[in-house]
Amino acid sequence: MPISIPSQAIVSETFLVSGTTFTTGLTTTRIKIELVSGGGGGGGGVTGVTATSAAPGGGAGGYAIKIFDVTPNTNYTYAIGAAGTAGTAGNNAGGNGGSTTFTVGAVTVSTNASVGGAGGGTAATTVLILAGGAGSTVGSNGDVNASGPPGGASTRLSATIAASGNGGSGRFGAGALGTVSQGAGTAGTGNGSGGSGGLSLNGGASVAGGAGTVGAILVTEYEATA
Repeated sequence: MPISIPSQAIVSETFLVSGTTFTTGLTTTRIKIELVSGGGGGGGGVTGVTATSAAPGGGAGGYAIKIFDVTPNTNYTYAIGAAGTAGTAGNNAGGNGGSTTFTVGAVTVSTNASVGGAGGGTAATTVLILAGGAGSTVGSNGDVNASGPPGGASTRLSATIAASGNGGSGRFGAGALGTVSQGAGTAGTGNGSGGSGGLSLNGGASVAGGAGTVGAILVTEYEATA
């Protein structure tokens, strides 16, 4: 069912990527919050003589939206989900993205953690497809609660033909693109997106994945109208 958007005048919009306390404006009587959790990091690839290791991307953060009646000039607590760390060089998984929360009274809206991409596996020449890190599962207590998209799979077809996985994309950020050439993964952009996997191609050096990006909260404040 669609949510009802407030008809009151907008006071301000604030995009939160750090901190723990939000203070409503002097005339604010209602807020709309949009949350995304942190994105997962991409996996790393490991070297092997005339062999290849392709790692998948990290998943994207989940999303939630909620409208609250609030008190003007009042503090409300929140937490921003951490970015998933890049998988270190070698057959190493990326880190998971953290959960984002916002609390009003007894209600805490929460988006769940995303999952980093797996390591690229032992370097070899045989066909291997590795699924990307899972996006966040559905969170709780929002008017809308949505899961995050997963990271992209990595594919190895031979020692010389392979691709690392893309990072997952979300409401506030785009996942990093994977690569078909020797190289490390790259970080996602914006907020709540996944990093791409690394690719150690045909005996190339071990490589790291790319980091995910930190979560975020967009707070829109409304005031009562005459």
